[in-house]
Amino acid sequence: MSKLLPVLLLSLVLLSSCSAKPETESIEPTELPVFEVTTPEPTPTVPLWSEEEVDVLAKMVWGEARGVPSDTEKAACVWCALNRVDHGYGSITTVVTAPYQFIGYDADNPIDDEIKALCEDVLTRWYAEKDGETNTGRVLPSDYLWFSGDGKHNYFRNAYKGGETWDWSLPSPYET
Repeated sequence: MSKLLPVLLLSLVLLSSCSAKPETESIEPTELPVFEVTTPEPTPTVPLWSEEEVDVLAKMVWGEARGVPSDTEKAACVWCALNRVDHGYGSITTVVTAPYQFIGYDADNPIDDEIKALCEDVLTRWYAEKDGETNTGRVLPSDYLWFSGDGKHNYFRNAYKGGETWDWSLPSPYET
């Protein structure tokens, strides 16, 4: 047993040294900056014109130019109404629905999809022009506020009586 005791002691010392935890260096976590990310609220798109404005224009064009084969001539009816708006005659609806102004306008006229699309196209060009764009596709000069027709074509004038009749010299985005 006397030989066993030193062996046991040596075994204990060896075992205790093996179970000792190694010394490690502790690393403090570094703080990362926290950024608050804010998602912007979507800005609602405000339409430039109302559905009522497009509808009264479409009904006016249907009554004034539905038999006219040229989209340029139909668009000129819309430009004529918008020219009146620009000259202070009132809003689009007021100008188009005023008594004895656009004889072809009738609240009961149908709304043709192609004519409505043409009216929206002209309105897009008109608002672009108001924003300072040039060469927007205007087919009627701004001083032409009146027209008359013969059932086949409309003749646009720059004076209520007399004046110059428009000669269609502006380039048209509608016909090639």
